[in-house]
Amino acid sequence: MNPVMIDWLSVVLGPIGCILLVVALVKTRSATKAGAPVPPWAKVAQGVGIALVLVLALLHLIGTD
Repeated sequence: MNPVMIDWLSVVLGPIGCILLVVALVKTRSATKAGAPVPPWAKVAQGVGIALVLVLALLHLIGTD
């Protein structure tokens, strides 16, 4: 894969993944403190955020030849 494409994917997907992880963390902690169940969208956001960060890590490992 082209190094420029990897850089652009990092610029686009990196912040999206981090924002999703932070939002899911905040919502999960507030729900836990209130004694309420964790909303399903928070679990989905956490999974998508983790997947995006892992994809970026793999792209950087594979793309640096």
